Amino acid sequence: MFEEEITITLVKPVVLGKGDSAITYSELKLREPNAGEIEKATRADTSVGAAITLIGLIAGIPRGAAEKLCKRDLVTANNFLEGFTDSGLPAVEAGQS
Repeated sequence: MFEEEITITLVKPVVLGKGDSAITYSELKLREPNAGEIEKATRADTSVGAAITLIGLIAGIPRGAAEKLCKRDLVTANNFLEGFTDSGLPAVEAGQS
């Protein structure tokens, strides 16, 4: 049995914007993806692109914020999301896309 939802505290918070309008993302709230979200993510050209898209959709954050995740946070989030599919989305690993 695995968790159906998880909140990941980011190793490196992501900041979008500057000054008073800046938004800081310090955690990701993830849940099981639905079919539409998986389909949108698989349209990406690379496995990393698919992971970024899926994380953004599930966590409800802008793609630009998901693109700024450090590798450790990206891998942690992707590993959780992979657990919901038999084969998982393509693995996000160093140097692979």
